[in-house]
Amino acid sequence: MTDRPLRLDAFAAPASAGATRHSITYADILDLVVQNASLPDVLQVVASMVERELPGARASVLLLDEDGQHIHVGAGPSLPREFQQAIEGESIGPAAGTCGTAAFTGQVVITPDIATDPRWTTWRPAAEAAGLAACWSTPFFGVNDRVLGTCAIYFSEPREPTEDELTLLHDAGYLAAVAVQHDSVRRRLHDTSRTHPLTGLPNRLVLTEALRSAEANAAETGLRFVVVQVAVEGMGPINESLGPTVGDGVLRAIAGRLSAFVNGRGLAAHVWGCDFSVLIEGVADEGSAQLLAEHLRAMLSEPVEVEGMTLVVGVTLGVVSYAGEVLDAPRPADEPLRTANVALERAKELGGDGIGVYDPRSDPAAQISLLAPALRRGLAEEELTLAYQPVVALSDERLDHYEALLRWRGPHGVVSPDAFVPVAEQVGLVNSLGRYALTRALAELAKQRSSGRDIGMSVNLSVRQLGDPKLPELILSLVDHYGLPSERVTMEVTEGVLLTASDDGWETLRAIRDGGVRISLDDFGTGFSQINYLRQFEFDEIKIARTFVTDMATTRTARAIVVGTIAFAKEARVSVVAEGVETTAQAEQLREFGCDYGQGFLFGTPEPAPD
Repeated sequence: MTDRPLRLDAFAAPASAGATRHSITYADILDLVVQNASLPDVLQVVASMVERELPGARASVLLLDEDGQHIHVGAGPSLPREFQQAIEGESIGPAAGTCGTAAFTGQVVITPDIATDPRWTTWRPAAEAAGLAACWSTPFFGVNDRVLGTCAIYFSEPREPTEDELTLLHDAGYLAAVAVQHDSVRRRLHDTSRTHPLTGLPNRLVLTEALRSAEANAAETGLRFVVVQVAVEGMGPINESLGPTVGDGVLRAIAGRLSAFVNGRGLAAHVWGCDFSVLIEGVADEGSAQLLAEHLRAMLSEPVEVEGMTLVVGVTLGVVSYAGEVLDAPRPADEPLRTANVALERAKELGGDGIGVYDPRSDPAAQISLLAPALRRGLAEEELTLAYQPVVALSDERLDHYEALLRWRGPHGVVSPDAFVPVAEQVGLVNSLGRYALTRALAELAKQRSSGRDIGMSVNLSVRQLGDPKLPELILSLVDHYGLPSERVTMEVTEGVLLTASDDGWETLRAIRDGGVRISLDDFGTGFSQINYLRQFEFDEIKIARTFVTDMATTRTARAIVVGTIAFAKEARVSVVAEGVETTAQAEQLREFGCDYGQGFLFGTPEPAPD
């Protein structure tokens, strides 16, 4: 065996100046590296190209593990599997075959004849079984001259290398070094993208993945999982008075305690700044979830030792627990993290023991996250229906028209329009609901009129519908399709809708009215802008809000509003509907005031379409 000093320029560039150019296509291999081909694939190509250059040669690339003391086979396309298994995981040293010695000494090692080399004593039987008689090996290096591994060439007969063959070996080592270092950087970047650089805890990306897994496990086992959002308080004063080194030390100490707390039953993550999250699986019930949070708070409240100082920091916790049955609907992957943060903010607002437990009633977004998916399903599966409330002429209580009202009875019972209509507005379903209601209501109107009943139908519009430039076309096409008189079709809008309507929305209303369909101003009197609306738009109908009808017998102001609205309507030739009529006394008083129409429980509740 011969140990040769490594050329200093061996890994500075492939093929030194003046050397014979070999058939290894360096650009191709470097392209593989740049394109993020896997390290085993790149090393396999390097070894294969060496074998192509030297017929009869068998090439290998061995890699050192993290401790720098043991070798692992990175590539060996022509070496028998039994030989690879014999050397896998072996220690390097001064008498560890050709490659183990090269890695240990940092020098090129030439073994012309394996049969006579004492450094091969342990592995000689494996070499003989593989038909290997000679081996040349060169170490390759990374930053700080750390040995990364070795490149080796084997032959089936004893032989010494030529200068060109050594150059080929050096070039292969260079390419292997580039590939290994690139892979190391890529893995570090990947690790960095999944861990917090200060504490080393998993970051939010990893936590989100773990939440998905926890949801699946909860559905399968029936046990709950708990998410605790942890905010470390008072870090600003610590950083200002003691310096960021101490502040960083505090966060690292908190991270260590969180890791110890989860202890294989979940995940601790550093999500941002001074905020951490804990995910615990396999929890029996909500009471156990709160008990976990109390234990965690006690652990985190213990003094910490940082830079020789004993410090006490405050923590605030937000707790939420989930079971599989509440996760059936589609939701964002980090929804449990959001709800835990809602609980955390509530704990900060209320003070107390520093632990907030999530309550959907204090979370405005809960209705959206829970109802929106169910509403999509309900619309697709026709769980939504229409109920029809009669509007009568007060002079003789003759039915004049119906108001169509959306109703939703899902698998778990009736959902109020006050709950699902705002959700539909926010998630973009309101146009679909609107088209559904319009189509069903006008189809029902056509059915009722076909039996000889001269009645009309009113349908409510939302601000999102007014933002649809195709709405007038839809309404008028339905009116035409069902052969309806347009003056018996009414679209109702409230002041709340008009307050947020754009100029285009007002134009939409005008286009609908220009097509002959009536426009009604609903809940009149409850806002401050409706007089201006009456000046800028010719409504066909005004509906007096229920509250004034209820109070007109006992409150002079309410009675004045009712009387004044009716008087205005008569002068402007606009019809008036009084809402919320529940007693005969109210109906009689409205008749005396000259009100045209009444709507309320006295005349009928919202019911399915009459036969």
